[in-house]
Amino acid sequence: MRSKDEMKLRELEAGRNPFRVPEGYFENFNERLANRLPHKEQKAETIRLMPRVWRYAAAVVVILGVSVALYLNHDKHETIVAETSQEEYYNEALDYIMVGNMEIAEYLTEAE
Repeated sequence: MRSKDEMKLRELEAGRNPFRVPEGYFENFNERLANRLPHKEQKAETIRLMPRVWRYAAAVVVILGVSVALYLNHDKHETIVAETSQEEYYNEALDYIMVGNMEIAEYLTEAE
């Protein structure tokens, strides 16, 4: 519901646009704006976040760290494999594939 005051205002404002632009305002707008801006030439400046020497040093440290970790892990893997006997290896493999001794014996007797 509109109040009486709102209706009176709308009647008075009917047909008129309250926002007016002066004549020819947009015709030379770009020129006026360009004249208001400062005319300083700005030089592009490069800022180095990290000197090249530090980048190369960081790369060498990362490569050495990965190499040492791989080398130490490789030695542990070889000692574990050397410690397990061949029989233990076969028992673990058979447990993994869930084949019992009876099934193996039956397979071998059928093959002969």
